[in-house]
Amino acid sequence: MSDEESIMPIRQGSIDQLCGVYSVMNATEAVIGKFHYDRKLKHKASQRKTLFHDLINHLDKQGMLRAVLTSGIEHIDENGLIDIAVKSVKKYQKRKLRKQIAFDTDDVTLDQYWEKLTQHLSQPDSAAIICLSGRIKHWTCIRRITPNVLILSDSLGIRQIARDRCTIETENRELYTLWPTLTYLLSFV
Repeated sequence: MSDEESIMPIRQGSIDQLCGVYSVMNATEAVIGKFHYDRKLKHKASQRKTLFHDLINHLDKQGMLRAVLTSGIEHIDENGLIDIAVKSVKKYQKRKLRKQIAFDTDDVTLDQYWEKLTQHLSQPDSAAIICLSGRIKHWTCIRRITPNVLILSDSLGIRQIARDRCTIETENRELYTLWPTLTYLLSFV
């Protein structure tokens, strides 16, 4: 096999750091169901494309796009990304999307974290956006939770994370570190 034949093509999204943007989009869709399709929008765009455009445009206007594309985003809520999704849902679904920070401190146990997410995700039309570090530095969306597993809607294709592979107390390259103050709960009001 020649070198040319063994080189795999670079896939769209494989080297950008837009997981924060995708986590907001995936959580929004987990709460609302399918995105709205409006024939009146330019180029017959869906709400999904419009929301993506709005999120990217916001990062650009804030002078953050280059950094987010190459290095990722530390705080999706402080940068207003979830608020843009809230406005989109209000405009297209005529419903109010509520966001709340799961904890005001990172000083919680894994049991407390799991219980809070279990209570929230047991409600219909709910999702959570979480920040991971340790094994991977990544923003993702939790759409369901069981006593043993986080079930994701994830831009990297991660389907689930086992509870016994999670920690809060320490940052360990072998485990997924969860950050309670960087956990956002979304649902309808």
